[in-house]
Amino acid sequence: MLEINNITKTYNTNKVLKGVSFSIKEGEIVTILGNNGAGKTTILNCILKLVKIDSGEITFFNKNIYSLNNNYFKDISVLLESSVNVYDYLTGFDNIEYFMGLSKINTKKNIKEINYYVKLFQLENFINNPVGTYSRGMKQKLALIIALISKPKILLLDEPTLGLDLQSKALVIKRLKEIIKNEKISIILTTHQMDVVENLGGKVLFLRKGLVEEINIKDLTKAVKNSFIISYHEKDQIIKKRENMNFKEICEKYKNYNIESISNVKTTLEDIVLEKLNESNKM
Repeated sequence: MLEINNITKTYNTNKVLKGVSFSIKEGEIVTILGNNGAGKTTILNCILKLVKIDSGEITFFNKNIYSLNNNYFKDISVLLESSVNVYDYLTGFDNIEYFMGLSKINTKKNIKEINYYVKLFQLENFINNPVGTYSRGMKQKLALIIALISKPKILLLDEPTLGLDLQSKALVIKRLKEIIKNEKISIILTTHQMDVVENLGGKVLFLRKGLVEEINIKDLTKAVKNSFIISYHEKDQIIKKRENMNFKEICEKYKNYNIESISNVKTTLEDIVLEKLNESNKM
């Protein structure tokens, strides 16, 4: 559906993207992980044609996006963390009506679908209240309704659960999974929250040093359950290293070392991902 082929982007002398390539199919979710400033939002902005790539190509159904007219944006919806997505002085329903009007979508003809999404995200008791009275989670759910109501083929989400309480986050994740399954909408997502990555599933990409690397989130999840700290002597120093393997495997690997201790350590998926990202900073 959407293919990113070897794209590059430089700001002044800072080459943020050095040849990023990946693709997304119908009904697929792609999550992009990376340190702050790695270029995650830049990728979204390139897809939105807000930022022009220096080289490479982005195609949508095998057509270069720069050759497509504004109808392209009927198939792409976006929710950016740094942007104002809803207006506080309007009611929830007024916000929906306003943004549908910008997309030239008739509210009355789509009222059943509006009510469906409002109920799906549990806003039916608040939809006629001013958005200024909403919690952050309620505003985010309203913004998602607005993004989905145009029936996009691809939904771009930049930190969609940032700052949400646990209940709101769980609901957003649950609804996104349902929408992907039932409506075959594809999602490209950026996040720093590993519980979101683990619960949503899909394809996971690391963006580092201007390039992307696909990782298997299931392998990382397994590593969480089998993590030990091994301390051993080497050249009059005590070296500490974390190993994502079971006790027997560690003993076999370090059988020729002067081991001081092997201790089980409680790790999270986030710990392992952060370690992986930190490794990229040393490259």
